[in-house]
Amino acid sequence: MYRTEYRYRQERITLMAQPDADGWRIVLPDGSERMARRAEAHANTLTLHTSTGRVQLAFLQTPQGVEIQYRGRVYRFQYAEPSRRSAATHSSAEGVLTAPMPGLVTKVFVRQGETVEAGQRLLTLEAMKTEQSLRAPFAGVVQQLNAREGELAQEGAVLVAITPLAPSSEDNQLRQSEVEQ
Repeated sequence: MYRTEYRYRQERITLMAQPDADGWRIVLPDGSERMARRAEAHANTLTLHTSTGRVQLAFLQTPQGVEIQYRGRVYRFQYAEPSRRSAATHSSAEGVLTAPMPGLVTKVFVRQGETVEAGQRLLTLEAMKTEQSLRAPFAGVVQQLNAREGELAQEGAVLVAITPLAPSSEDNQLRQSEVEQ
């Protein structure tokens, strides 16, 4: 799930988006829900495909927040807590991989529930013609996958969560015999 807080006209608002079988379930600040079947990003344009049609927004991410142009008006959303955005709340050592930059998910190589090896490529992000691959920090199982090809990922959004594989009894016996020698 992606959750972020912004300030708009001195009011704090929360925006949440969660992957759903049919796309993304978006919870707006007033509590209402919308479904986006697909989201596409091209340069500074975001296109949302909904059940009622297509919504196209121009956006610009700044160090202070996000500016969105919609129907001839510009809306400026400031990050609610800028200092919190700069500090990572998760680390790959914990098995939680977050987007290191805002970008477009160009390729997803794994599925939820899949077993992965240490160093295995999980997905690729693209931002300003630069690709970055996220790799598994250790062998484990993909417990959470919040990324889909062609969708935008905001900086700091949790994209993949991996739980480590439990060591097999064979591994434990090998370690024990190494200690005894």
